[in-house]
Parts: sequence; C-alpha cells; structure tokens
Amino acid sequence: MGFIEAVKICFSKYATFQGRARRSEYWYFYLFIALISLILGLWMCFSIYELAMNYYDSGGDPGDMEAFKKKFMPLLLTRPAVIVYLIIYLATLLPSIAAQVRRLHDSSRTGWWALLPWIGSIFGAFGNPLLMLVSVAFTLWFYVLLCLDSSPGTNKYGPNPKGIEATAPTEI
Repeated sequence: MGFIEAVKICFSKYATFQGRARRSEYWYFYLFIALISLILGLWMCFSIYELAMNYYDSGGDPGDMEAFKKKFMPLLLTRPAVIVYLIIYLATLLPSIAAQVRRLHDSSRTGWWALLPWIGSIFGAFGNPLLMLVSVAFTLWFYVLLCLDSSPGTNKYGPNPKGIEATAPTEI
C-alpha cells in the first residue's frame, strides 16, 4: 500500500472503528499528519515571529513578556495559521484515532489500548518523576503495539487485510 492510497483509505473510513488496518495504512497516514503538522507549525512560528517583530518595532520592551502577551495573545487566535491548524487538527483527529483502533485490531487487540497514551498523559501531568516515567512507558508500549505484525487469518475483528490466512504449523 502506498502513501496516497493509505491517506485515501483513512479518510474514507473517517470514523470506522471496526475492521483491521495494515501497518502501512496506519504509518503512512501518521506520516501524512506529521508532515501537515510540521508545515502548519512552521507557518504558526512565522506568524508569532511577525507579531513579536511588530510589537518590538512599535516600541515594545523586549523584556516585558506580560505586556506582549496582553497586547498580542488575543490577536494570535485570529491568525490564519492558527485557524487553519485548528481546522486540520480537528479534521484529522477522528480518522487518526479510528486508524489506531483498526491497527490494534489487526494484531488481535482491543481498540481500548488506544487510551494508553492518554492515561499516561494524565500520570505525567502530576509532575512526579516516577509518574512521568510511567507516562513514557505507556506511550512507548502503545507504539510497540502499533508496530506488531498482523494476526494471520481472520480474527474477531475481521479478515486479514494482507489476505494471509492462518496456517497450521508444519512438522519437519
């Protein structure tokens, strides 16, 4: 499966949490979202830089971040870069979660494993170093699960998207 085909499939299965997804389908879609986020993130950085330069050019004190925030933070939410980023984020959130769930189904795991990084984030938010380590471990384990190969044959989530059926082990 190629990059464009994977993106098309993930958007065509916008909120489909049933079935299975191959590794290539999930990871190409993940790459697509990462590239779009990088481009939009750079656009937002330049937008913030432009606001900062306008502030300094108008006589603003470079050391007074509170005055900068007070004057320009309301303007930041009206910047086209921020608006487009929020729209793209919201447009890709549901299909990315659906692709994660289908990817987990492909290795015979329930989609509830997709909550692992969210749970880890809750632990990490407390600021305790041990809980932050738990957060990192949860997230790493989640990505390991996304990298596992398909379960051969049909599982309870559907047929193998690779078309590989389960075979009995052969004896030598």
